[in-house]
Amino acid sequence: MDGNTAVFRALIVPAWEQRKLGELFEESDERASDREILSVSVANGIYPASESDRETNPGASLANYKIVHFGDVVYNSMRMWQGAVDASRYDGIVSPAYVVARPNSEVYARFFARLLRQPMLLKQYQQVSQGNSKDTQVLKFDDFASIGISMPASENEQRQIGGFFDRLDSLITLHQRKYCGVASWMLGVALVRLGSESDGAFGEMKHVLR
Repeated sequence: MDGNTAVFRALIVPAWEQRKLGELFEESDERASDREILSVSVANGIYPASESDRETNPGASLANYKIVHFGDVVYNSMRMWQGAVDASRYDGIVSPAYVVARPNSEVYARFFARLLRQPMLLKQYQQVSQGNSKDTQVLKFDDFASIGISMPASENEQRQIGGFFDRLDSLITLHQRKYCGVASWMLGVALVRLGSESDGAFGEMKHVLR
């Protein structure tokens, strides 16, 4: 590609683009009963239920559990407005109360694990959820799919951002979340200001972590 072509593409191809979640994910309804049970929480995302202090004894209802593959986005349909959503690092099964959203080839799931918990989207989940009160509101997949988001057009950039914040999480854990306030600020800066270049706000964050 010559220089003129590169400049032309940079002008006509946006660094970030507007998409509907329904263009990027499809609902999965595979069922099984013989896999590891996973849980989804606001604080911890997706994790094996065996690591929880709560006892899991679904009994016969286990046959209705939904299959989750590594990279699937899973959310608690009654707690989505609180941020009970994550991209799975595990293969397993989840309660039928959860929604399993399978990403297409344009999506790097770890980036969306961050994006889907942003306050601006939590408000939208609450607005489109069905129910008379917060305790009874349910976000069905069709309503989730109707929500518009802004995302990097490049999967590689999604990967860089998602990977960066996964590493940041590890750093926070090692330092007993000493930098929790800094991390929240950096995440907001990244999702608002990051463009197609890896410097700018991204460079600022790297500098802070040194």
